[in-house]
Amino acid sequence: TFIVSWRNPTKAQREWGLTTYIEALKEAIDVVLAITGSKDLNMLGACSGGITTVTLLGHYAALGEEKVHAFTQMVSVLDFELDTTVALFADEKTLEAAKRRSYQSGVLEGKDMAKVFAWMRPNDLIWNYWVNNYLLGNEPPA
Repeated sequence: TFIVSWRNPTKAQREWGLTTYIEALKEAIDVVLAITGSKDLNMLGACSGGITTVTLLGHYAALGEEKVHAFTQMVSVLDFELDTTVALFADEKTLEAAKRRSYQSGVLEGKDMAKVFAWMRPNDLIWNYWVNNYLLGNEPPA
């Protein structure tokens, strides 16, 4: 079993894009195949690793490469339709501001990413607390 775990990026990696991650994944696959002597391998991708792997598999399919026998993905968003709760706040101006802020700091801060995930389930992760704590005056559990 081989595992690719992405490092936490810093400002030094601000220029990295999807191509950088795809090339690293291609290199990792080639190394695993060389070490094991296998003609193909099975992969599992989670979250953005799943998105990256799906993109790579599309590239491999276009080239006729058969290096991956099977692929399993977990919690990978592949439907990027804008008909979601999060998309209510995602107009061009907001997206450009987010890109600028991310570029200036060099990374997308964890607290900002947490806000995006919270807005994916606002009834559970935002409004529930707002109603119970603010409107009803209930103390939040410890």
